[in-house]
Amino acid sequence: MRTLVLAAIVFRATVTFLMAGDNPAAQQLLVAAEQQSNLFHDQQDAFQMDVSFLAQINTVVPGHLTLMWKARDRWWRKISIGNFEQIDVQHGEMLYTTRNLGFTPVRVRELISLLEFAEGADRLHVRKQKQRFENGTEVLCFQTEGQSYRKDHELCIDSVSHDLASEEWKEPPDERRAERYTDYFAFEGHRYPRKLELLVNGIKALTVNVDHLTTAALDESLLVPPKGAIERRQCAGMRHPIPVKTPDPAYPKSASQNRLMGDTTVAMTVLADGSVTDVRLVGSAARSMDDATLQTLKGWKFKPAMCGTEPVVSDIEVVVSFRLD
Repeated sequence: MRTLVLAAIVFRATVTFLMAGDNPAAQQLLVAAEQQSNLFHDQQDAFQMDVSFLAQINTVVPGHLTLMWKARDRWWRKISIGNFEQIDVQHGEMLYTTRNLGFTPVRVRELISLLEFAEGADRLHVRKQKQRFENGTEVLCFQTEGQSYRKDHELCIDSVSHDLASEEWKEPPDERRAERYTDYFAFEGHRYPRKLELLVNGIKALTVNVDHLTTAALDESLLVPPKGAIERRQCAGMRHPIPVKTPDPAYPKSASQNRLMGDTTVAMTVLADGSVTDVRLVGSAARSMDDATLQTLKGWKFKPAMCGTEPVVSDIEVVVSFRLD
């Protein structure tokens, strides 16, 4: 049997839904752990973070990230990985991006999400709680839900320090993801891990080391929009695009006959009128699957992202999974 699964529509901003917990004590522990580690929420002083990392792409590729942070709406970030380089500038509601490729690689997006790991624990609904030992350390683990595409989601904290230790979840159709946070240190009233990992189906996709984290004034000249930068408005309470017309790509006959399966990842821009443009292949399956996906997604329609009553341009990623039962 041929099966096509739309695995996820991924927005650059994390989407979570507020849900009341059945276990108030567990919910409180998660909130406290999040606040303790979340540098990007209530940090009073400007800081600089320098990170080195290894990313598994076709081979293991080294990279570096520098972040100059003053507030959620005032920061500068540079990421390099192999021959790729991207600079992002957030100034007020405007995000400016320059890069030397037509799209942001998946591992770069995953790196940014990993470093912001302490976001959204207060919006997770705790279903079950259990204790266990990991590497000789007692941890409290919570079965949670919150994001509709994160099923069978588990979040663990250290029983003594209450540091966030790990997150694990399943993404359709058959991918298991895990994040690990270790070697915590104190910084300006927070605790942050020196080492972070992302594992996909048990394989290390990202290995991250925080080399430096220091208070440092933000040079305001860095907030000047780079020439030729991509501009995106990102307002508080922004509503993301809603699919309106999204037909599935056909499973190519040649791929089906040869029992080929795979995942095609596509990045694209949703314009203010809901149409799509700049549809680009980010992650490849078989060529026939990639071609079918690209051709179909070019005709997709959305209700556009909204800032208040104003439609705005936004960027999304779509993962289409081709599977044979």
